[in-house]
Amino acid sequence: MGVSLVPQFARLLCCVVSMLLPSVALAAESSLVDVCAKYSSYDRTGDGTLEIESLKPLAAESAEQPSGRMVLLVEHRLIDNDTDAKLQPALVQWAADLKSEGYAADVLAIDFAPSDVHRDGEYLLALREVLRELHRDHQLNGVVLVGRFPDAFLVRTCNWHRGGNITLHNKKPNQASYKKVRYVRRVPEPVARRCDIVLADLDGHWEDLYVQPKTAFESITAVFEGKIPAEGGEVLDVQTSSRSYEDCFHVADGSLTIEQPAEEGGKTIVRLGNETSNRECTPADRELPNVISHPEIVVSRVNAAGIAWSPREDIVGTAGEKLLDANGKPQAVAFDSKDKVPGWKNDVWQANPQMELELLVDYFQRNHAYRTGEATVAWRPSSISCDLPSGYRVMRRAADDWVPHTDKSLANVARRPKLDQFAEWINYPAILRTVRAHTFPQGSQFRRGNVGELDEMLAGNIWSWTPRGNRLEPSLSSACGRGMLNWFLLRSLWENDQVAEEPAFYHHTGCDSVSPYGASKLPFTHRDYGRYQSAEALLLMGNGLALVGRAKVYYDEPRGFVESLGRGETFGTAWSDYFAYESGAKGKPHMGEIGRKRSYFWNVLGDATLVLKRPENEEVEVAQAGDTISPR
Repeated sequence: MGVSLVPQFARLLCCVVSMLLPSVALAAESSLVDVCAKYSSYDRTGDGTLEIESLKPLAAESAEQPSGRMVLLVEHRLIDNDTDAKLQPALVQWAADLKSEGYAADVLAIDFAPSDVHRDGEYLLALREVLRELHRDHQLNGVVLVGRFPDAFLVRTCNWHRGGNITLHNKKPNQASYKKVRYVRRVPEPVARRCDIVLADLDGHWEDLYVQPKTAFESITAVFEGKIPAEGGEVLDVQTSSRSYEDCFHVADGSLTIEQPAEEGGKTIVRLGNETSNRECTPADRELPNVISHPEIVVSRVNAAGIAWSPREDIVGTAGEKLLDANGKPQAVAFDSKDKVPGWKNDVWQANPQMELELLVDYFQRNHAYRTGEATVAWRPSSISCDLPSGYRVMRRAADDWVPHTDKSLANVARRPKLDQFAEWINYPAILRTVRAHTFPQGSQFRRGNVGELDEMLAGNIWSWTPRGNRLEPSLSSACGRGMLNWFLLRSLWENDQVAEEPAFYHHTGCDSVSPYGASKLPFTHRDYGRYQSAEALLLMGNGLALVGRAKVYYDEPRGFVESLGRGETFGTAWSDYFAYESGAKGKPHMGEIGRKRSYFWNVLGDATLVLKRPENEEVEVAQAGDTISPR
């Protein structure tokens, strides 16, 4: 583990580009400098409050006749912190690599203006205006966001037709229960805490859907006597309330209006309509069988801010011991009493800007090694699943020339594996990996096992503490004792070099796998926003190249994604193909109205320009289906 030195020529290249960029490197692209000037000190709405403080060019590379253009936007804070000059040369190298692949590539540094108001959506819409401008001038293919960037928080309201038992007016005098009835549930719900289609859909009308202040959205449930008429009708009962959200994009599809009876004893009527649906969509989108937004560009993110934490240096035990020993390894710390022991999860950790840079530089060096063929590639797929169906056969569809597995027991780990099996699986090389488990923003649920086995595997170098009496002891018992795959385990495996060094693409179908922790309540600049984000930890500490995952509690996976990879499409194009696939579905697929916009839930981490490619000069053999491990 650790970051190798960036070659001296790359540092020199970085300095030369920085000095000569406006006059030489961008001589043919002077409009890019104009764009940066236009969107520095930028106030999108003209209300006197800036969204973007500065936008500056750092590097530009272009093939003679580029097949496309990519932009990498890096948070200027990272450039300021890069005192060892490692990150900026790595980003310059990224642009040079894209040039060698036939692209034009620009690296820009951005600073968002500070704010005391929770308005991430405003920042995002301002950033979208920059991308719109670049797309108009340069026909942009996509953007890679490096560092902390705002997310679109998506709330959706629609007429969800359901059936079964239901109770209305709970714990009120008019409480009523209904058995085996049909009802419409129109309830505003958070459906994606990260929704990059808002950035990628450059001609959509997302700005019309943004709501900044905390707002109460109406919630209605209507019970019908029989089959629900297409346009509504008489109801047995109706319940109204509200749910409040702030700083969100509210996708309100369809309508529901209540007509109270004109006379006593008359029936309440509920009218259903679709005239206000799909406000984010363009006229072209509306011509398709399933009306959804489509991306004009691909968007992906590389962010280490939420996973770069180190033990606090100011915590001192009764004998003067600290959390790390003289060799920088975790150790036990004793306190005066049990109530003096700090909390193991948050209290003993502090943000580490240098570790953040280390993770990013490590990522871009891995990216470079993969692109140039310097990295060893294990040309085989693998799957791990807990309480969900295996994804091994799905991953195999990405190629027909996989090499055989050296350990078939780790090709397809299924049923209900424990965390020690995950540790074995991630140390087994494979280029295409899928993780399938019930997931939360900070972890995925595996079967509870003996954490002592994990502690022994890590030989005492355990980057988590468990309180025992008046002591904190290095152990994963508190963090992983219930079977949770999380940052603490991934950090420990990373520190111990127990992750396969061969790079991997990840396909994660767990719910909320890419959702940032705290996204609905915290601004993206808050220190706890995205804290211990599980997919970012898997990508950056699991030697990942790119990861596709969902930002909602749901049950789907992106149809056609693996097949797109198999056709040689980039990871980002495979993501955008999913929208085309879903919009071509006839009728209202997958749970009707509630499921037809499920493509909005999916996002890409890492570098969207990368391609799943077979290593050269390797003997071709067709792999057989992997064995399945039974639970221990």
